[in-house]
Amino acid sequence: MTKPAESLLYGRPAVETGPPPALGLRVARYQLEATELPAHFHAEHLLLLHQGAQPVRSYRRSGSQLEEDLFRAGDGGLYPAGEYSALGWDGPADVLHVHLDAQVLAERARHDLNLPTFALRESFRLEDGLLLQLGRQLLAAAGGSNALGRLYTESLATTLSYHLIAHYATHAQAPARTDGGLPPAVLARLDAYIEAHAEQPITLAALAELANLSVFHFARRFKLTTGLAPYQYVLAWKIRRARQLLRAGALPIASISDALGFASPAHFSAAFRRAVGQAPRAFQRG
Repeated sequence: MTKPAESLLYGRPAVETGPPPALGLRVARYQLEATELPAHFHAEHLLLLHQGAQPVRSYRRSGSQLEEDLFRAGDGGLYPAGEYSALGWDGPADVLHVHLDAQVLAERARHDLNLPTFALRESFRLEDGLLLQLGRQLLAAAGGSNALGRLYTESLATTLSYHLIAHYATHAQAPARTDGGLPPAVLARLDAYIEAHAEQPITLAALAELANLSVFHFARRFKLTTGLAPYQYVLAWKIRRARQLLRAGALPIASISDALGFASPAHFSAAFRRAVGQAPRAFQRG
C-alpha cells in the first residue's frame, strides 16, 4: 500500500486512520515533535485540527515574511489544494488531518447545494469546535463494518463537507431553500427499503435516490419530517425490530444481530442497552 504523502513528509506513519477514501475524505491522526517542513504541494484540500493539551506555536515562511499564531486544542487551519511554503511548529503536536477530495467536494456543491462555482478560503488559523468534534467522530466511526456504521460515517462526512462549504467558501449563488417535509408515500418507500436491506449497508445516497432528492435536501427534509437524522432513524427501526424478534423468542441473539446488520452480537447488545435500558437477554427473559 502506498504511504500517504504526509507520512513521507513527516517521516512517520499516522497513529490512526479512517474512513475509506470512497466517502470523499480521509482522516489521519499524527503525533509529532517540533519540526519545520519544506515547501510542499497537496492535491487535496487539507483541514488540520489540533487536539493536544499543550498549545503549540505554528509558523509559515513566505519569502522574507513570517506568519505565526498559537494553536490550542480545538483550533485548526484550512488549506485548499495547492502549493505551500515552508512551515513548522515549536513543540509536540497532536493533530488530526482531514483530507478532502477536491472533485468530490465540488460535485457536492454543484449537485446538492445548487452552487455552480465555489472556492474554499484559506485560513492559517480558525476556531471551530464543531470541526474537531466531527473529525474525532469520523476517526472513531471508521472501524464500523456494519450497515449502521457505514450510514453514520457517511452522515458525518456529509455534514463536515457542507459545513466547510457553508462557512469557509465563497459562492456564486446561495443554495435554494426547501422547507417542505417528505410525503407519507416516500416514508413508506424508505421503510420498505430499510426492511428489505436490514442486514446490508444502507447509504444516504440510496435513501435520497428513493426520495428523488439530492443527499443534502433529502437529509434536511427527512429530519424536518421525522425529527431524526437518517442514521438515527435506521437505528431506531433496527431496535424496534429487535424488540419484536426478542419477544417472539424464536431466534438466538446472535442470529438477530446478524439479521439486523450489526457488526457483532456485542455491538448489537451495546446499542440495544443504550436504547432500551437493558441487555437483549434480560429483555427477552422479561
